[in-house]
Amino acid sequence: MPFDREMIEAKLALNLIASVDMPRIAWDALEAGLDGPSIRRLAALERPTFFEVREVLPRVSEEMGLSRLSTGEAALRLARQRASEILESGDDPLLHTRDFEQLWVRAGYPREIAGVGKLYDEVYIAESMNQSEEKIRTWVTARLTDLVR
Repeated sequence: MPFDREMIEAKLALNLIASVDMPRIAWDALEAGLDGPSIRRLAALERPTFFEVREVLPRVSEEMGLSRLSTGEAALRLARQRASEILESGDDPLLHTRDFEQLWVRAGYPREIAGVGKLYDEVYIAESMNQSEEKIRTWVTARLTDLVR
């Protein structure tokens, strides 16, 4: 997987990267041409604990040029990425409304993604009001398209 600074920043802000996965990020950074003693130290860890990662993460972040994001900014980045993936794949957006709800809850209900965080409930309400599935799908697709813009 290529080194994606923006997604790493977002996932770190929301604690979505397990300690054991951190060496892979260091490997990807090294492959992308980033280097430093802390990056190399992290890359060398084998199945690191939370405490081992916590010890080197501030210097690793500095060496990688990572910014600290608010949870709202992080959630918005991840929601946009997910919406883009759904739209590009042509997958049925109705199958993914829970993805946004789970991200919204995990991030602490930030206002930045409330519009898509509530999609699952809004789809349920529309179905209970006998809206056609195709009309709901079109509406959800439009919301995801707006999010990506």
